[in-house]
Amino acid sequence: MPAIPTAIPDRAKIRSLIWARGHSVTGFAREIGRPPATIWAITGGKPRPTGIPLLRQIAHGLSVRVSDISDWDGDDIESDAEPKALAS
Repeated sequence: MPAIPTAIPDRAKIRSLIWARGHSVTGFAREIGRPPATIWAITGGKPRPTGIPLLRQIAHGLSVRVSDISDWDGDDIESDAEPKALAS
């Protein structure tokens, strides 16, 4: 199984964006369907590598790109939600 790509999140920027949008860290976590402890671990403490899928979910919830909230320099295409086709 291939390793999940990771990046170091910008803790201060993520917290700032969450607060600028009128959310608490706990409220934002609930909004994106993640346990509050997960977002608290990313926005506080020592920065550590975080999986790109989680960073994409956070970026999408904040309407930014993964590279805006981390040191990720890869492809940000999946940051944007893709429209789903309706079944016929």
